[in-house]
Amino acid sequence: MAKLSKKERELVCLERLKATERVASEIAHELNTPLGGILMYSHLLLEDLADDDPNLENVLKINKLAHRCKMIVQGLLDFVHDDKPKYELLQVNDIIHEVLGFLEDHVLLRGIRIEIRSGANLPRVRGVADKLEQVFVNLITNAAQSMDGRGTLQLQTTFEPKLGRIRITCSDTGCGIPEDELERVFEPFFTTKGEGAGMGLGLSICHGIVEQHGGTITVQSKSGEGTVFTILLPAATRRSDEIEVPAAAHKRGCRAC
Repeated sequence: MAKLSKKERELVCLERLKATERVASEIAHELNTPLGGILMYSHLLLEDLADDDPNLENVLKINKLAHRCKMIVQGLLDFVHDDKPKYELLQVNDIIHEVLGFLEDHVLLRGIRIEIRSGANLPRVRGVADKLEQVFVNLITNAAQSMDGRGTLQLQTTFEPKLGRIRITCSDTGCGIPEDELERVFEPFFTTKGEGAGMGLGLSICHGIVEQHGGTITVQSKSGEGTVFTILLPAATRRSDEIEVPAAAHKRGCRAC
């Protein structure tokens, strides 16, 4: 197949982005109704359960995860409509621990060793908690899938004063990504997984979320040697009453170009 020119690649990329937006909108609207039902019935169960009921913890998890799904759906709608999100000051370490808390029983993680290296006294970042949670959920579950239930997942956070940025790395000991596919991992609908294992939207949406937060996300990998995703987010330098959207938050374009 002949190699596409830069202009042709940009046109293809824009078409994929439009297709992504259409699919995201359809998925979001289809999921909202059943999710609303799950939330309603879980709330009804919580009202009927006593504080010492052995089922209480599981129902709380159902309710919490349903809320999480609802936020993901809202993220899809925001992705389509490019709505202005509400930013607040957040601690990245807290968000990562929150995500690991509701993923702890996930079947993909049961045979995986998780190492957390949280940087001390990290500055906060300006962001949207639900959106950053979505990024970490995607990276963690992708890493777990690549390891097929066996291996080590490491999450590390550090502050780089010279850059004024928080560095977050998510590394795994999985199957890795072939070199010729690395430059495409953030493209909409591109996936290295087998058929039926995903639509290839997760990393594209992650890329967009990180970009909205004024940050960058990169990947390093080799076949058979694992994968490392690195996120750099600008540290907040103003007081909480001076929160502003990062400059790059609403720049919309083709993320794979």
